[in-house]
Amino acid sequence: MGQGTNTVFSQIAAEALGIGLDTVEVVQPDTSQVPNSGPTVASRTCMIIGKLVESACSSMRQTLLNDGFLSEGYSDEEFRGACRNYILKHGALKCQSVYTPPPGIYWDDETYRGDAYAAYAWAVYVAEVAVDIRTFEASVIDFVAVQEVGRVINPVLAAGQIEGGVAQGIGFALYENVVWREGRMVNSQMTNYIMPTSADLPPIRVHFEEIPYAHGPSGAKGLGELPIDGPAPAIVNAIENAIGVSINKIPATPEVLMEDMENAFV
Repeated sequence: MGQGTNTVFSQIAAEALGIGLDTVEVVQPDTSQVPNSGPTVASRTCMIIGKLVESACSSMRQTLLNDGFLSEGYSDEEFRGACRNYILKHGALKCQSVYTPPPGIYWDDETYRGDAYAAYAWAVYVAEVAVDIRTFEASVIDFVAVQEVGRVINPVLAAGQIEGGVAQGIGFALYENVVWREGRMVNSQMTNYIMPTSADLPPIRVHFEEIPYAHGPSGAKGLGELPIDGPAPAIVNAIENAIGVSINKIPATPEVLMEDMENAFV
């Protein structure tokens, strides 16, 4: 899915099992063998599925310890040997975990009432912009993103997701103007749909505020779509602060800025 899921799940499993990351292999899911678990939305991949992975792995580790196949302080090779010995004696070594909502979380699918999510991630975005009052072009020259997503499982992947979301947000705020005519998008080619390249992006400084969430894997909540929610409002607010004119439409292209500024000073 492009979210680093295999890496994150491997990290969660390795930590829960007490083994090295290289020992874990994530099997490609196949709905001919397992049920379809639905879409990846609202951080459910890391926070919910990741918690199930952690829980099942913890149960597997405890099974091996309780049955005497492992002792505390084991190595990767001792873990492999314990698994082999268990299978020889008892057959397949399996543990499963079923999702249950955290205490106090209730959702009624019939009435669409209740707590839609058990936890939320939070963010603060700060944009510094420059506006050319002759050409009416706006550009972002610096950007800071502060994210509170519980414990960060993989800082490199998490920062990359935030940088990608901010880049999309900059495009949403300044460049990407979708033109509809008679029910069709008429600028659907790269030649007439303007989006930012790396040359149009500022330094994107990413910071994390880690507040572990008790019901996520090792305290993680997840990022989801959060990084694309805040950049456009931050950028438009910065433009308004720079020119002293209210901007009520995005993308804030030169044409939009010119019209708003001319109307404001008529």
